[in-house]
Amino acid sequence: MQKRSWLGKNKAKIFAFVALAIISFIFVMPLIYGIFGSFRKYTDFMYHTDSFLPSNWDAFTFEGYSELFSKTEFVKENANEWYPIWNWLFNSLIVALGGTLLYLIIASLAAYAFVFLDFKYKDAIFGVLIATLVIPGIISTTPQLINMNMLNAYKNLWGLVLPSLGGVYGLYLIRQFLVSIPKDLIENARMDGASNLEIFFKVVLPLGKSALYVQGLFGFMGAWNDVQWAQLIIGNAPRSTWTLAYGLKVISDNAEAAESMTLAFASAVITMIPIFIVYLFAQSKIIEGVANTGVKR
Repeated sequence: MQKRSWLGKNKAKIFAFVALAIISFIFVMPLIYGIFGSFRKYTDFMYHTDSFLPSNWDAFTFEGYSELFSKTEFVKENANEWYPIWNWLFNSLIVALGGTLLYLIIASLAAYAFVFLDFKYKDAIFGVLIATLVIPGIISTTPQLINMNMLNAYKNLWGLVLPSLGGVYGLYLIRQFLVSIPKDLIENARMDGASNLEIFFKVVLPLGKSALYVQGLFGFMGAWNDVQWAQLIIGNAPRSTWTLAYGLKVISDNAEAAESMTLAFASAVITMIPIFIVYLFAQSKIIEGVANTGVKR
């Protein structure tokens, strides 16, 4: 009997590699096009519409970035071209970091209660919460806007933070990880006289760091890139109240002419940079967390 060839033995691996390469190409190419587009002069877009890269060195420019960062001071005569980038960046950090930390605290405490505490109707309450995941977000938009107005959180950053604190998906995934923690460990801590808060902070949190990293990244990305809800809450607020993603979206939306394409691409690249930095430093924890939250007992 003849031995199978190398190609025959690795047919599945080769197919998987080719499929992944094609999918990666499809997703990465627009990103690369946007990055190179942020360094192209507007005349290069006009006369070389099919070009992927700047057609020559003379077409290479930093005008998009310089324009964004040169109009950070308010000038009444050019109010529509006022780009307070540093204000937007600070606002985005408040919303993304502050909102994510508050959300992780609330979601992890709730997950701890559903896993390690006994109370009436626990399963029924959790089932109702999970059922809300199938409700389209558009249905809750109007009630949330009414709530934000009642809480005086309309046209300010609190209106971007508060709705995210009730996210059920993160609660579900954190709970899935906590289920994998041996209950004997919790019972032993209780026998030693530890309170629930002590068990949560000294036992559960150290074991659940990887799961929290994942949910923290997802929460940060969602808050950082949020545009639709931001438009409803702070769209009519002063520009200094905007977040980075929303402010740069407005710039991109107004970039209809060829001379604004460079500015639009530069805006998109600036928005993506923090996400890349966070992922670069947290990727090992993210992989570990995804694996742990997907474990079935």
